[in-house]
Amino acid sequence: MNSIDIFPWNDNFNTGIPLIDEQHRKLADLINLLASHVAFNANIPALNVIFDELAVYAVYHFDAEEKIWHEYMPEDIFETDHSKVHSSFLTEVLRLKSEENTKPTSKVIEEVLAFLTRWLAAHILESDRSMAMVVMAMQSGMSLDAAKKQAAEQM
Repeated sequence: MNSIDIFPWNDNFNTGIPLIDEQHRKLADLINLLASHVAFNANIPALNVIFDELAVYAVYHFDAEEKIWHEYMPEDIFETDHSKVHSSFLTEVLRLKSEENTKPTSKVIEEVLAFLTRWLAAHILESDRSMAMVVMAMQSGMSLDAAKKQAAEQM
């Protein structure tokens, strides 16, 4: 099967934290795999397998990411708000997926793909990059408040 990249990866998505960047790249690859299967009319069970893998990996990634944020910003509003965004993302994906009962599965998957692509790009470029800047500044010795201020100025 040929590949369709609806989420073309580039260095602008790198946060500077290798683990997070690797996981973001994997999420983009899974989105592209799902898009390829939709484009080439894969059967519904195959689409569901990829969708399920993507959902499980997103939960795994959010957990790993939140552990890093928590290590540097425990109970800070920056951290707690970020966690809420992850939770609302999962809720929305599951809500969209549940529409399989009223819409054709391929249509639902297309809607999920559109949501995933927009959400992930915006989330990485804005929120995750900002959070990573704070972590890296703190690793270099800055206080949380100074690191947050610097990240806000750089964004």
